[in-house]
Amino acid sequence: MKSNSLKILIFLCFLIPFNFIEVDCQVNGIGGYSFKISPGALAYYGDMSTNDFNIFTKLANESKFGISALVIKQFRPYFAAQAQFFTGSLYCTASNNTYFAGSLSELSLSVRLDPLRLIKRRSQKLSPYLSAGVGAFGFRSVRRQVGTNLVLLPDFGYKEDGLTKSGINTAMSLPLAIGLSYQVLPFLQLELEHALRMTNTDLLDCLKGSVNINDMFSQTSIGLRFSIPGKAVVKTDPTVPQLTVPLQPITTAKDTVKAVLPEFNLFIDCKIPDTITAGQIIEVKLRINKGKYSGPAKLTQNLPLGFTGVHDLTKSTAFAFTNQNVIIDWDKMPNDQIITYNYEMKIMEDQSGSQVISGRLDYQELSNSKTVNFNKTVFIDNQKLLTEKVAVAEPGKTISSKGNIKPAQPKTGIEFRVQCGAFRENNKADEQLASKHNVTELIQEEVIDGWYKYTVGSFRTYDEAVKYRDLFISRTGILSAFIVAYNDGQRLAKITDAFK
Repeated sequence: MKSNSLKILIFLCFLIPFNFIEVDCQVNGIGGYSFKISPGALAYYGDMSTNDFNIFTKLANESKFGISALVIKQFRPYFAAQAQFFTGSLYCTASNNTYFAGSLSELSLSVRLDPLRLIKRRSQKLSPYLSAGVGAFGFRSVRRQVGTNLVLLPDFGYKEDGLTKSGINTAMSLPLAIGLSYQVLPFLQLELEHALRMTNTDLLDCLKGSVNINDMFSQTSIGLRFSIPGKAVVKTDPTVPQLTVPLQPITTAKDTVKAVLPEFNLFIDCKIPDTITAGQIIEVKLRINKGKYSGPAKLTQNLPLGFTGVHDLTKSTAFAFTNQNVIIDWDKMPNDQIITYNYEMKIMEDQSGSQVISGRLDYQELSNSKTVNFNKTVFIDNQKLLTEKVAVAEPGKTISSKGNIKPAQPKTGIEFRVQCGAFRENNKADEQLASKHNVTELIQEEVIDGWYKYTVGSFRTYDEAVKYRDLFISRTGILSAFIVAYNDGQRLAKITDAFK
């Protein structure tokens, strides 16, 4: 009967899929599947044990090595299911000069609960957890006399010599665990756990006790858990019309979220030539579809260094150019559904490469501030600058520089950039970044702790910086590029400091 139960449980472990719930589970770097390896000390509780409830004495005197491997599926920030394979050895010496030794292997299914994440769903490095489940295990045990090693019958899983293996014995178990998880990295956690297995057998130690209490065993382990983020999937009713955008997107003071309200249908079209010759004056055409919105609003376009807003073709009193920003400010937007604004922009002769012109429109919806972001990337063609750089190259060496390296210019508020290089000498950047990797963007240079550090791009939101970094790595092949954050021109030690 026990053998059949083990076979049924093993079959169910491989048959039951973990994808039976589809929900959003991207929390604290945990999502989708996780894999965990947990080595530790295996201890026995039963008729031969003299210190059943003294964990520390048991680990010091009566423990053997055990190891487990788990596959975990995270369904909620606080709830997960896990399949576990466990194997190890058992040992215990009794007061009557006898001892037993055994080995076992277990397969189990269990659920896991992180109580703190049930109360407050935010990033936590340290979190206790509980788990409970059901399992089946096979074991072999032999009891011997201390000193002579004489086999004392009965034994289980061996023949009378205590060495030759016979059929394995099976039993059921109930794994109960308590643990503490520490998040080392977004995808890596360190977990300390003590797990007790209650069983339905009293024969682990080859000795049936006088009281009706079954044997148990436990594992105290420290494990590494590697997480693979999963996709957030939310089930919807196909009979109910679905909105393409949220009705009330969440915004913060330092990190705005792109919002397009269905009642206003507000969006912006910015027309600028994709390729511009250095030294040229071009026309920028802004077309704002505001729908029925008529409240206060402010449009800001941040121009790169070397770009200047020189002339308002619309001749509006709301237009201004200050601190590299083109600003159009309305106390109340015009009644027209579509508004157009045109102005002229001059590009200095020392500009070259790809440049990003970022823009945003801030407006009010009830008591909340809303933002629509829009960006435009242009390429500055500067053959004159390229010719000058080739002319000053060393004899017999041609420098083909497509970069434009300038000292970093601080901005007010929170700013995100992508660092693409760091060198001890500042003469390495042009060769390594511009020529070798074809970096055409404006490259900002700053000196930090004796290093010349180089960044590209400038963004007000982290999401924009992430998209730009991914495209930058794909185009240039600089796999080490990463995002850095600034506050009022001062570089922050950690990205997370930008969100405080």
